[in-house]
Amino acid sequence: MKTPPPIHFPEGGTPSERLDVALRKVLTVPKEAILREEAQEKRQRAKRRAKFTEKPV
Repeated sequence: MKTPPPIHFPEGGTPSERLDVALRKVLTVPKEAILREEAQEKRQRAKRRAKFTEKPV
């Protein structure tokens, strides 16, 4: 999948146009990136849980 071209962030325009551009810039993230981040967080949580469930001998 080809990534879209970078968004030009206009300095002018109406406040609603600037908000629209900013939200689109933040909210348009590829699904693969989200899944990769969620998998990493899941591994970190599992690692922390394993650390707390270990019983000292």
